[in-house]
Amino acid sequence: MATAGPRLPLAQLFRVFFRAGWGFGGGLAVLALLEEELVTRRRIMTRGDLITLWSIGRIVPCGTMTAVAVAIGYRLGGVPGTAVALVAMILPGFVCIVALAASYAVLGHGIALDYVRVTLIPAALGLILVSAVRIGREIPIPSPELAIAAAALVAAVWFRINPTLLLFGGGVIGALFLRGPAKGPT
Repeated sequence: MATAGPRLPLAQLFRVFFRAGWGFGGGLAVLALLEEELVTRRRIMTRGDLITLWSIGRIVPCGTMTAVAVAIGYRLGGVPGTAVALVAMILPGFVCIVALAASYAVLGHGIALDYVRVTLIPAALGLILVSAVRIGREIPIPSPELAIAAAALVAAVWFRINPTLLLFGGGVIGALFLRGPAKGPT
C-alpha cells in the first residue's frame, strides 16, 4: 500500500498523467508539466519530492518519466494508481509513434520534416530550457551542488563521459559530501 499522505482519485490521476504524456520535448518538458500540476496548482507534492523522484528515475533501467509516473502513481494511489499513471503517461506517446510510423512512408522524404526542424525542435528546446532553469533555481551560487553540475556538464560535453556514470558519480559525491540535515523519526 502507498505511504500515508495525500491521495488523488484515480480519474484525476489519469487526467494529470494523460495531459503530461502529451508534453512534447522529452522528459524535462514533461517534468515541467508535472511540476505545474502537482506542485504549483494542486500542492499535492513538494518540488523537492518531485525532483527527488525524477533524479531516482534517471538511474533506473527504463525511461525516466515512466519511472516517475510509477513512483508518483504509487505514492498518490497505491498499486492501482501505479497502473493508472503508467498507462496514462505512455498512451499519448504510443498513439503518436504509431501515427508517425504509419505516416512516415508518405512524409519521410518530403518537405514536412524540414518544418519539424524549424518549428517543433526549437519549441521543444525551449521547454527543456525552462525545465532546467526551474530545476536549478534553488541552487545557491556559488555552491558545491553547482560545482558538481558544472563538472558533469564539462565531463559530458568535452570528455563524452557516459551520463549514467555521471549520475552515479554525482550521487556518490552527494551522498558522501553534501548530506542534508538529518531527519528524525516522523
